[in-house]
Amino acid sequence: MQPESTARRTSTHGKRRHRKSFPLLALNLAIVLVVAGGTAAYGALSHTVTLTVDGKSDKIRTFSDNVADVLKSKDITLRPSDRLSKPKSDSISDGDTITVSYAKPITLAVDGTVTEHTVYDRTVGDAFNTLGVEPKSGSYLSAKTSSVIPRKGAQIVVSSTKSLTVIADHKKKTITSNAPTVAAVLKKVDVSLDSDDEVKPGKDAFVKPDAQLRVVRIKKVTKTETVPVSFKTTVREDPESSVGEENVVQPGKKGKASEKVTLIYADGKLRERIVLVSRSLAEPRPQIVERGTSTTPSDSVWDKIAQCESGGNWHINTGNGYYGGLQFSAATWHSVGGTGLPSDHSREEQIKRAKILQARSGWGQWGCAGARFN
Repeated sequence: MQPESTARRTSTHGKRRHRKSFPLLALNLAIVLVVAGGTAAYGALSHTVTLTVDGKSDKIRTFSDNVADVLKSKDITLRPSDRLSKPKSDSISDGDTITVSYAKPITLAVDGTVTEHTVYDRTVGDAFNTLGVEPKSGSYLSAKTSSVIPRKGAQIVVSSTKSLTVIADHKKKTITSNAPTVAAVLKKVDVSLDSDDEVKPGKDAFVKPDAQLRVVRIKKVTKTETVPVSFKTTVREDPESSVGEENVVQPGKKGKASEKVTLIYADGKLRERIVLVSRSLAEPRPQIVERGTSTTPSDSVWDKIAQCESGGNWHINTGNGYYGGLQFSAATWHSVGGTGLPSDHSREEQIKRAKILQARSGWGQWGCAGARFN
């Protein structure tokens, strides 16, 4: 038999433990109900959709109500040229598919022909299919067909095996190569370039079938040269001479200069001469020419002299050693540029030579010079 105090404590403890069990059970039951209800609500409010971005597909569960919210939840930002299978404002349902295709600018070089395109393909091979490109066996490809094209775009090069002609160092060579660029072809044939050499077409140009590639060797030489300096001609008016008459009063004389120059040779031939520094060694002497301005017919003066000298017979040959209307000696005639004998030439030719003689030696060459005043 338990002592009274012990029995009381035991009885009281049992009642308290019994009272606590009801709230605990209620709480647990509530939690179960909430969890069960939440799961049901989650299933009712969410959607399972397939999101395909740049060819890669994922199934996602989302609470989003429309396409725009789905894209935002996945941090997908579209550019104006990108493609979307549904408008952003479209609502979504369970099982929907949303496809995002990125616009990718590509530069396509096929056997030297370069074109620009925008594709929505994931890989290089897909882009080839879209653009109708079928690389031949043995072709050079700048990227594998399985390579993913980045969103920013890419340059894709296809170069088939082709016949090419290389001209360099005065030699011509025909080769077969799938090298895509001029530089790559030159490297294959062991033609090196320095910084001044020229390549036609440019060394970075893509190679076309049957192309002719030319290397021009450029050599630059800097040196100092002594060179002639041309003189200038000054023309003065002479009112005492007829229009058309011209007299050199002072013959011109070339000067000299010392020039530091760069000579540019292309394949051994001088292409350009660039003057770097010039220093005068001797100044040129200008040529002074007097040009007649008188409109008075001067030929009439010579007719007067001829009338006195030869009776006006321009073709006279008397055998006295003087010829023609103005009675030139053969030696004097030749000294002013005449040919043959004066009597063999026209009046105009004889007057022309007489004017030269008069400008050089004056009117004293003719005894009948005073006749010009009659």
